[in-house]
Amino acid sequence: ILEPRVAIQYQVGSQSNMYISYGLHGQQQPIPVYFYQEIRQDGTFNRLNKELDFTKAHHFVLGYENRFARDWRLKIEAYHQRIFDVPVEPFASGFSLLNAGNTFTFPEKGGLVNKGTGENTGLELTVEKFLSKGYYMMATASLFSSTYKGSDGVRRNTTFDFGNVVNVLAGREWAVGKSKQNFFTSDIRLTSIGGRYVTPVDVHASIAAGKEMPDESRYNDMQLDRYFRMDVKAGLRINSKKRNVSHSLYLDFQNITNHQNIFLQRFNALNGTIGNVYQIEFFPDFLYRVNF
Repeated sequence: ILEPRVAIQYQVGSQSNMYISYGLHGQQQPIPVYFYQEIRQDGTFNRLNKELDFTKAHHFVLGYENRFARDWRLKIEAYHQRIFDVPVEPFASGFSLLNAGNTFTFPEKGGLVNKGTGENTGLELTVEKFLSKGYYMMATASLFSSTYKGSDGVRRNTTFDFGNVVNVLAGREWAVGKSKQNFFTSDIRLTSIGGRYVTPVDVHASIAAGKEMPDESRYNDMQLDRYFRMDVKAGLRINSKKRNVSHSLYLDFQNITNHQNIFLQRFNALNGTIGNVYQIEFFPDFLYRVNF
């Protein structure tokens, strides 16, 4: 498979540049999808997805970068992806393998064909301060849309269509001790992400089947709450005077605000109800590291 790539960069003064690029990219399907199989009447197994081809995409990127001050960088990037040859069902349906990977399982679907499409369009802004004078920081903001079409030809939001993402990371270190060769460090990380789209659980069908059944008439019809998390870390790095060895001790307070972030909704077969499954709550962690 030929996958051409081309990029052009133009230097604008001594501190900034613009660039534009294009690439055709192919991606293999997840291995469990190829190995999905159904049993025949004679007891043999039929691997219905073994002939699936790669999913492919045209990538277009337009960017601008400016090092506007010492150790600082500004980057703006716009992109568009046109995805094709996505595995979908052979009959009219809203299923698409583009939504796979949002949980720890893969869809149990056979007989898939490479006829689905998708589009991703977005704008990203990054402001970065490299480590100098004892501190660093980086802030990123993204606005984007992510849609797909199944074999029914209806355009829907993908499960990764968060809409916007904001990340802020910053840290500071102070030299301590008589020789100023040891360092006390502190870091903070903040992440805010728009809620992802999911397919609602069909309660009646799930009760009848005794297991969770998605409402396939409402693919990605429901949006979960927004994700928010803030981590704070403090540590001490001790550098040996005689040997090229350093010891680091860290206290990492993950999700320090104890924000309840929904990961997904699951069907409870015991009582026939739907409940939320949450991501990590407040979690203090201790780390010891030796570098040599």
